[in-house]
Amino acid sequence: MLRTLTTLACLVPALALGQSAGAPLRGSSLVVNEGPGDQTDPHVSGALVAYTNQLNLSSSEIRYHNLASGVDQAIPTQGGYDAISDISGDVVVFTRATTSSRVFRFNVSKGGVAEELAPRTGADRRAAAVGGQTVVWQELGYTAEAEPPEIFAYRMDTHALTRLSEDTSEDLAPAVSADGQAVVWMKCATTIDGCDIWAAHAVDGGYQVSQLTGAEGEESLPDTNGEVVVYVTRSTVNGALETDIAWQPVAGGEVHRLSLPGTDTNPNISGPLIAFERWAVSEGTPNFDLMLYDLRTQTYYRLTETPGSESLSDISVDSDGMARVVWTERQDGHLNVYAYMFRLPSGCDVSPSSKDPAAVCASPGVRPLLGTLLVNNASGESAVVSTEVEATGTGVLCVDNGFEGMRASQGWVWLGKGLQVAPAELGQDVASMARAVPLQGRRQLSARLDDAPGSAFRVRLYGPLSCADSPRDDSFEGAEIHYGEFVPAESLGTGSDKGSFQHYFVPSGYEGKLASGPGLAEDEEVSQQHLPGCSAGGGSASFLGVWMLAAVLLRGRTARARSRVESGI
Repeated sequence: MLRTLTTLACLVPALALGQSAGAPLRGSSLVVNEGPGDQTDPHVSGALVAYTNQLNLSSSEIRYHNLASGVDQAIPTQGGYDAISDISGDVVVFTRATTSSRVFRFNVSKGGVAEELAPRTGADRRAAAVGGQTVVWQELGYTAEAEPPEIFAYRMDTHALTRLSEDTSEDLAPAVSADGQAVVWMKCATTIDGCDIWAAHAVDGGYQVSQLTGAEGEESLPDTNGEVVVYVTRSTVNGALETDIAWQPVAGGEVHRLSLPGTDTNPNISGPLIAFERWAVSEGTPNFDLMLYDLRTQTYYRLTETPGSESLSDISVDSDGMARVVWTERQDGHLNVYAYMFRLPSGCDVSPSSKDPAAVCASPGVRPLLGTLLVNNASGESAVVSTEVEATGTGVLCVDNGFEGMRASQGWVWLGKGLQVAPAELGQDVASMARAVPLQGRRQLSARLDDAPGSAFRVRLYGPLSCADSPRDDSFEGAEIHYGEFVPAESLGTGSDKGSFQHYFVPSGYEGKLASGPGLAEDEEVSQQHLPGCSAGGGSASFLGVWMLAAVLLRGRTARARSRVESGI
């Protein structure tokens, strides 16, 4: 079968985008399973959720749950140890361990028992993922017992089995688009480093295989909606280690990076939405919370903010805009599975309030937040900060005077070379100001404060109007209602979670005044725990609880990495 190999050396730097904290998402929280034992690793397709249910170390099954009806059933194990599932439509795929490790499928609408896919004597397979008619998995020891895992694609309609990788690298964590046409995975030099993202796209007679990322940084945990591949990228930016979410076209192209403070991991994409998990080291009780990012509007949302960590999340977006997110959460020493349902924002808001600068500053809705500056004068010396923004059209500039300090009466705000706020406009009697500003591509948003110690103000720059807030959905009436919380505005574009890191500059016309002031500030060193670029792979599967742990690691999930972060290793 034809296999075209195309290597794309990814030399394009990732573009850090401006982002906004999104408007509330009206939705409903649901319990999938919080019964005895551990329920974990959920995956969702439409209203169906498949997950692993482990009652003890010697018993594990795959269950499927209907979010609409609440019906929850088990797939018969037939004496095997079943774990690590995925779902597309009515089809659930999973790994079954008996005397070997094999991949099975189960049709929810037909019931009965599961059937093995592409049986082969001695096969050692795991980490199966399904999309449309395509099932992908890792297979160990295909040509020799000591060989590392390779990626295979199997078509359920034609029974064609294609090997997508052929080398001595560690090929891990495969994922497939909902239509089954695109496959992505991570290829690592070893089990812990040298990881990049590869993709295979279905063409006549086989697959076209390409490398999407290059030598810069470590990339892992990919997923795809068929058009975009999203993944974790870990690299040193401005002298500090960053672990962020990045994406680019499946066929290769411009790379975008969601540069938020903290550690972001485990991205999953469906339609225009990316679900991921974020560890914010700056928060009072650091843990992993669930986040969403809308590619259409460059808007991000926080779905959870709990004392515990949410992990192993997945997302499904229907053609009618219904979105469902599922995840695992540890409670009272056990793992449970939960879900959240909401509708995507739609339409365009052209109401007068959406164009009034003061109204936008008070309630920005889904206007993208291009950049935020926090300017304070704790030491009594001039402080100048800046961040890079990029957009075109008409934006809204908001100044919150006295934010986290006393009101200032001597300050400046620039957008590029254009002075937007002058000292005469600030004062003790000015709490805030808002104005429309022209956006002319990539520019520096900058501010400077000259005032008494303790004075401060905040600058927010919002981009052009995009989509409207989520409409009211009567299907949620009577259910437990939650609203997605605003993510606190954070300084973007600095490339790290540095807290007090600032870019100093000398604005045009003020060179003499700051001639003896600070130059470009040295990056503050930050001790940030990070996730390893790759998960462990290779070796034959052990069984029971040990086998399940190995399978989770081989899947490329974040359980081991997260435990390292939480324990401070």
